[in-house]
Amino acid sequence: MPRATKSNVPAAALKWSVERAGVEFGMTSNTLRKSLAKNSAVPDADGLFTTRQITDAVFGGLSEEKLATRRPLTRKYELENSIAEASVLNKAALEAGFSQLADAMVHRIAASELSREAKRIC
Repeated sequence: MPRATKSNVPAAALKWSVERAGVEFGMTSNTLRKSLAKNSAVPDADGLFTTRQITDAVFGGLSEEKLATRRPLTRKYELENSIAEASVLNKAALEAGFSQLADAMVHRIAASELSREAKRIC
């Protein structure tokens, strides 16, 4: 036999008026209305909101907060992985650097006092 529990919560889903939810969550009804509008919460036919709509408006969307914290973590892990895979080098910049180095070496050898034969070998 199931044990009866004491509760003042009805079996049907709770619906809140803006005024009552404002009192319950310690804010003015105007502030709560603004938060609900910001979240694009739409009341039912009776003008009532679900508990989820009210809590999202009061405390912010939990899923949005999770995304906001996961984005920097994802970027951090991507960077760590690219470092571990040694794929952080900018190939174009590296090629440009080596090209400048080779040009400088050729110019230095050409301007040196080496014989033509020695310069040709270098």
